[in-house]
Amino acid sequence: MGKMLTRQEAWELLTRYTKTPSLQKHALAVEAVMKYFAKLNNEDVEKWGVVGLLHDLDYEQFPEEHCHKVVEIMQEEGIDDFYIHAVCSHGYGICSDVKPEHIMEKVLFTIDELTGLINALCLMRPSKSVLDLEVKSVKKKFKDKSFASV
Repeated sequence: MGKMLTRQEAWELLTRYTKTPSLQKHALAVEAVMKYFAKLNNEDVEKWGVVGLLHDLDYEQFPEEHCHKVVEIMQEEGIDDFYIHAVCSHGYGICSDVKPEHIMEKVLFTIDELTGLINALCLMRPSKSVLDLEVKSVKKKFKDKSFASV
């Protein structure tokens, strides 16, 4: 069994590999949503949050190896396979063949892109806030293939 991470250890690892503020903010948003769903499902909030923080650990420095280079990074750190599998599974069918199996992995797979879309929508709003964002606005932009495309 490898090392289980505290939130602080995960943040320090993330910021070693991810320097761009927008990517750090995305990691924080995914962490927050993961913690919310962990609580709803009576799961380990810290573990789910750590997975949310680290899900794009390799993306900034190794975009062409996203969801692959992270295995090497995390193994070198002695991190438990639980985290490695979860992080790799969020790219299933896109940049990874690791299938989301645990409910936590399925939540991560589902919310990753959605948090990015919602953040992009918020940045366009005069308030720059999620607090006055309506579901109909998200649905409308979700259908627009050119909005916030990668």
